[in-house]
Amino acid sequence: MNMELMERFLEFMRLHWNTVALVITWLGIGIAYWRRRDQWKRKQFLTRVNFSLNYVDNDDLAMRTLLEITNNQVWINEYGVGHVNAAAARTTIEQPFLMLADSKDREFVNRAALNVLSERFAETFVAASLGQAVHVAPYVFGITCEKYGEIRTLKLRVLVIAEQTLVALFGSENRAAALKLSSGILNSRLKTLRIMYDVYLKDRGAEHPVLGHMQLGVK
Repeated sequence: MNMELMERFLEFMRLHWNTVALVITWLGIGIAYWRRRDQWKRKQFLTRVNFSLNYVDNDDLAMRTLLEITNNQVWINEYGVGHVNAAAARTTIEQPFLMLADSKDREFVNRAALNVLSERFAETFVAASLGQAVHVAPYVFGITCEKYGEIRTLKLRVLVIAEQTLVALFGSENRAAALKLSSGILNSRLKTLRIMYDVYLKDRGAEHPVLGHMQLGVK
């Protein structure tokens, strides 16, 4: 009986394969459209990675996009993208930074973001190798998925800040207390940077730090 049903099914598929294939194709297009529409309505763009430079401008906080690319341009295989998305789903308002339990995964994710950043400053590195005068400083970066209400678009963000600025904001100097923030979004970002400073302190001496470090500069 089962063989007879299988034969009937195969015969049906043989006769109607073009129609079935067309239906499957349009069903796939419809699902993809629905997903994009849903992402747009909820302003969730987790396939995008925004590299955001954070600094103090007079008495205000400034954040500027260095670049924005797709997640598979940063983490170039599905394994890495899958781990990043899973970690992004676990972030909260209280902990916006991606936390990966496996130290090798954490190093892979940070190294990939570091490679993207390094490429943007290749000219500076080449100039330094030739003995030309360049201005460089140590920077700290961390990968986030901020879920504050004030930040309307949900996406992966690599926050980049000069190490000296991070310490000045939340260390003994406490420069953050004197800032006059011009928007709620900047207030939310300041909260993230404060958490970043706490992670920075915990990272000291850690064998497998959460945050990444690098030298950035200009000619």
